[in-house]
Amino acid sequence: MKIALRNYTLDIDKSDKKVLTQFVKQAVKQTSGSQEVGMVKQNRIFSTILDKINESDSVKFTKDEYFTLKNMVVANHNHLKKQISKAGFFKKFFFSSLEKQYGKLLTKYFQEK
Repeated sequence: MKIALRNYTLDIDKSDKKVLTQFVKQAVKQTSGSQEVGMVKQNRIFSTILDKINESDSVKFTKDEYFTLKNMVVANHNHLKKQISKAGFFKKFFFSSLEKQYGKLLTKYFQEK
């Protein structure tokens, strides 16, 4: 049986780094202050992700951090798609640019190779 080792290192561009930083900051803010075990764990994971993203452009994640970030970006991308279909003209205009940014992140960093 062959053991498949996966590299969880991402080389993040400046613009993508800015989007990810804002996204993770918001997630840390939303999960902080909660006493639930799951939320405390999520807060700790997002805090370490934020620290790693701020340290350098080449970020080495653990498996848990990588999949937590990937799942949150996918969930946010899907949520924005749903909001765009229900939104008015101005909301669609703003949400479509965000949806494109998250789509770009998904295809560039989190797509299976």
